[in-house]
Amino acid sequence: MPIVTGTYAFAPALGPDGSRVRRDGTTTDGWLIVRFDREVGRYLRHLYRLASPAEAAISEPLWGPHVSIVQGEQPPNLQHWKDREGQPVEIEYAQDPRETDGYVYLPVACEAALAYRELLGLPREPRWPLHLTIGNRKRG
Repeated sequence: MPIVTGTYAFAPALGPDGSRVRRDGTTTDGWLIVRFDREVGRYLRHLYRLASPAEAAISEPLWGPHVSIVQGEQPPNLQHWKDREGQPVEIEYAQDPRETDGYVYLPVACEAALAYRELLGLPREPRWPLHLTIGNRKRG
């Protein structure tokens, strides 16, 4: 599987104003993502459009291309929370795009991220398996 390097981002902002309030009224305070350069997302969306032109209309996710590691959970071991902010991490990704509920993503593997979840006192596997979100069909 190909490898791409991103950085850990805790409680990521949802827009340029720095807001972390989601549409459902909750915040991103309990979220940890691995964020990638926007060009990675553009490239992967381009490959997706070439492979499936009938399904080509996808937009960039609010966080850009990313992998959600902690998904709104409360880690029991908070002493480790944010101790990897901005640090690089490698993600292996499969090249077969998938779609669920309007989100286009690639399955990924990342031993370091799963080990970090365990260090935080969370179950090793998140409720949704690790995946690299590259786009969506959502509006508004």
